[in-house]
Amino acid sequence: MEQQQTSLVQGLYYYIQQRVTTDWMTDPGMAVLLTLVTCGIYGLYVFYKLMERRDLHLARMYNVAGTAIALLREKAQDMGKVDTISPELAQLENVQRQMYEQSKERGAALWLVLGILTGIAMYIGYYFIMDDFRNHDIVEAQFFTLMSGALAKLGLSSQPSQAMRSMPERNFVTFLLLSIVTCGIYYFYWLYVLVLDGNNHVEAQVQWEDFIYTALATT
Repeated sequence: MEQQQTSLVQGLYYYIQQRVTTDWMTDPGMAVLLTLVTCGIYGLYVFYKLMERRDLHLARMYNVAGTAIALLREKAQDMGKVDTISPELAQLENVQRQMYEQSKERGAALWLVLGILTGIAMYIGYYFIMDDFRNHDIVEAQFFTLMSGALAKLGLSSQPSQAMRSMPERNFVTFLLLSIVTCGIYYFYWLYVLVLDGNNHVEAQVQWEDFIYTALATT
């Protein structure tokens, strides 16, 4: 049992540390500036990185969730308190299933090629990036909130905390229409927002990931 927990702790640490390579960030203002200077070429690179971040981040968080839930269950069994957190475990497993569905890869390279060949694919890709991250943000907040409650019940942390969503509601159609009406000018603000919202999302969850790891890694 102890060996199993040690393996899970190591796995959780590994997946959390992967954020250094999976959760790409860049300055949104610089991304827009370089896109303008290169007549849109740098924008293709940013599009690729945004789609790649979508794929890698969602896959990483599915693994973080699965490992954390397994470790939480092990801890509860050791304490004889599985029944105490059974409602949270059931909800967490449902959240994990949702994360699995969300984590299916869209393929950054494929969308980049489609974007180059057919400009409209860029906008479709932007829709997926916006919609996928928005839905993920909701599910991720549920995961952190449920984990916080379960850890508090087990006495592995203080009072439970409510995780807040980090991404604002943005309407794809509004961004698309304004980009068309302004002959592409509004597109640069759209690019800025896509980078910024993703940056804020991955930054906001750092403290939650560290909190969960610290609580579950405690012997």
